[in-house]
Amino acid sequence: MIPTTNKERIRLALAVSLILALATAGVWLAVSGHLQLWLDWLKQLFESKERLRDYVQSWGAWAPVAFLSMQVLQVLIAPIPGEISGIAGGFIFGAWKATLFSIVGLTLGSAIAFLAARVIGQPLVKLVVSQETMAKFYSWTHGSRTLVLLVLFLFPGFPKDLLSYFLGLTPMRFITFVGICFLGRLPGTLLLGVGGAAIYKENWPVLGIVSAIAIVLGLLVYWQRNAIGKWLER
Repeated sequence: MIPTTNKERIRLALAVSLILALATAGVWLAVSGHLQLWLDWLKQLFESKERLRDYVQSWGAWAPVAFLSMQVLQVLIAPIPGEISGIAGGFIFGAWKATLFSIVGLTLGSAIAFLAARVIGQPLVKLVVSQETMAKFYSWTHGSRTLVLLVLFLFPGFPKDLLSYFLGLTPMRFITFVGICFLGRLPGTLLLGVGGAAIYKENWPVLGIVSAIAIVLGLLVYWQRNAIGKWLER
């Protein structure tokens, strides 16, 4: 689908320019070795909640900002395990502060992923995808189908970070996406925060309850996966 308006041409030029800039930066970081060092540091940092806790606390009064930034990175860089950072948040700040910092960071990270895909990816997608297919994208992200997207964000283990990038390619309204992301991520974020706080306080009954809830939800989703899949298809 060739751009026909000045706005579309500008967006396409901006997308191509950003891709070239990112590719150039990525090649330089890879060749210089900085990229591998940075990835190794992130991997080591997120390998254990104690290591992440020590690093965040080393920031002193800026610790909430450091943790929030970690949650943003956790969304933007898929290999970082979100469960460890969520538990570490409860371990460091307590359940309620961790939930607040985590949900703000995760929502912000998802919003950045959404906008990045929209600014860079959508103009390129529209270049090779027909108007009919784009219309299907539009119908999939509007009306009652937003409930389906909310359910996907609620699913334990569902790749929500990748979904954030994908939805940026659709015509979904940004404010709608932010609302779905916030509400969908909140229950799991709260469970992780409560679990992390329980570990720090050695409150094993609470940790047992949280673990039981997580296990039951996971088993329920697995048991009903076929029925859920058919419902999503409808």
